[in-house]
Amino acid sequence: MRRYWLLLSFLSAVLFSSPALAGQLTYWKFDPNRNQLVFRTNEGVQPKAQLIFNPTRLVIDLPGTTLGRPTISEQFGGTIRSMRVGQFDEQTTRLVIELASGYIIDPQQVIFKGSSPRQWSVQLPIPEQIELPPPIAQQPSSSFRPVTQPPQPPSIPENPPVATSTGESEYFSVTNNGLFVRLPGEEPQNIEAKRSSNGRYMDFYLEGISFPADLAGRTLPVNRYGVSTIEFVQFPTSPPVGRLTLNVTEDSPDWRALPSRSGGLVLLPEGGLDRVFDGSSGQTSYPTSWRSIPIPEEVTIESIELADGGTQLLISADSQITATSRWNRQKRVFEINIANGQLARRFRGPQLTSDSPFVRVKQQDYNVLIEVQPTDFVQIGQLNQLSDRLLALDLQPLEPTSFPPSPPPQTPRISSLPINVPPPEIKEPPPIWEAPNPTTTPPPTRNSRLLVVIDPGHGGKDPGAIGIGGVREKDIVLPLSLHLQEFLSQHGIEVLMTRGSDFFVSLEGRSVRANRADADLFVSIHANAISLQRPDVNGLETYYFESGRSLADTIHRNVLARIGNIRDRRVRRARFYVLRKTKMPSVLVEVGFVTGNEDVYRLQDSSYRQRMAKAIGEGILEYIKKAGL
Repeated sequence: MRRYWLLLSFLSAVLFSSPALAGQLTYWKFDPNRNQLVFRTNEGVQPKAQLIFNPTRLVIDLPGTTLGRPTISEQFGGTIRSMRVGQFDEQTTRLVIELASGYIIDPQQVIFKGSSPRQWSVQLPIPEQIELPPPIAQQPSSSFRPVTQPPQPPSIPENPPVATSTGESEYFSVTNNGLFVRLPGEEPQNIEAKRSSNGRYMDFYLEGISFPADLAGRTLPVNRYGVSTIEFVQFPTSPPVGRLTLNVTEDSPDWRALPSRSGGLVLLPEGGLDRVFDGSSGQTSYPTSWRSIPIPEEVTIESIELADGGTQLLISADSQITATSRWNRQKRVFEINIANGQLARRFRGPQLTSDSPFVRVKQQDYNVLIEVQPTDFVQIGQLNQLSDRLLALDLQPLEPTSFPPSPPPQTPRISSLPINVPPPEIKEPPPIWEAPNPTTTPPPTRNSRLLVVIDPGHGGKDPGAIGIGGVREKDIVLPLSLHLQEFLSQHGIEVLMTRGSDFFVSLEGRSVRANRADADLFVSIHANAISLQRPDVNGLETYYFESGRSLADTIHRNVLARIGNIRDRRVRRARFYVLRKTKMPSVLVEVGFVTGNEDVYRLQDSSYRQRMAKAIGEGILEYIKKAGL
């Protein structure tokens, strides 16, 4: 089975692990034993909070704050299910604490305390268990129609009990007499059996059949009689046509489908089961009145893309397209199934933004399945047929202070409640290096030599970007920075390191250290990152804010000339914190992408890091000479 995965969301958009553009969330920790969250930012923030239901989530927005890395998720047991930290928009970081199914908390008992504008604690009350509402009936997936309300994952148990021998559906069972599909109140008007050319699939087209919602679009395990799985596909034609597909071994006999007196179909292998086998014929036998069924034509999906400012997900095909849709309760995703569909050879997937939901596209034999998962940032609206060749799924972004639409009538009508967050105390904690055994030394007393501050990004609890194969940014930039320190020292330049080993230093601590030392130059070393879905993005980027333009140009040119095989992604201006808050000419060098299939392997090579350090050092020496320092 061929699969095309599009992992697109606010975790898979272009996310750089560079220093913050404004304030930054620098630390957070949730203690599930105490139901307490603590977090810190490098600049003052006034949080906003709300409690959202179905499922119960405490959502905390930090305006004017960035995360600077992909979304992080941590799973817990007990009454607290998980915590997620992600970038909601360019200026808002969002923290989400999700409770286990069936538990709520009183929003009036959620206590925020700001010991300073930059340091906060949140105390949650003990979650209380509630009685879950009954399951919400789904629309029959055999009929394609617009979704009249933004669909919400039903507040029901993860795995509702079903009566079946397979543990999968009450409408399908594996028995000692074959396979049985229960079709309440319906019998097929016609049945047509076909076997694939490779012998691995046995298809039954059933005219006049609409599968129950619990079957349509599903693939269930069999693992008996030489059949591994059975798939149920519904075509929204008139009259309706359903298709059963058995995944069989190549040497398996043909199968036949016969109506059952108990309401449904019995599937039997030719010559396999003595109790139901008619030995008078080796061929599948159906009533002579049954005729050939017009099988729906194949449709090719050419693209899935965003439109109208990210408010619609468009599905475009080369011919008439129809689809069925439903909520998958177990996966908590909205499924769009296109029967007899295939992905184009040059299929174009959506380029979604950090505000977008997860989207996954799969080619499943004869079908295309699109799974869309809502997030704490985006809800799903209506699915509409804009034209014969175009479907549109409405996406509804949620503003940081807005509330999601009301849930279905079976659930409480209040979908979210605001939480009061008092202003913080006035006192400000001083910037501190956070290390178990700090190895930093006081800023040196200036002598006649030039002083350059080398700043290896991240460190300690902050790994920076995580790249291909789990490579961590902090493990790349520290040894490279130490090589740079050695190179400059050999040329008579005095060097001050913001950190010389693996421990955490805040952004403010880095700039304060450079300013107090009255340094002449500040060079911050980082490794870049983008989505793991874009390994083709590689290269060198050098950033400056105001006075560092000439230094950035000189370093960038030297690296390109001396490394030779690195891609040029230009010198850029940026408002990174360490560039804005340092008083001397300052630059930030992104030495390559840990998510790039070219850069990541070179950056792990010690000899390459030494070459890169020397190239940066040569650029610094050239700048010093030209500037007459």
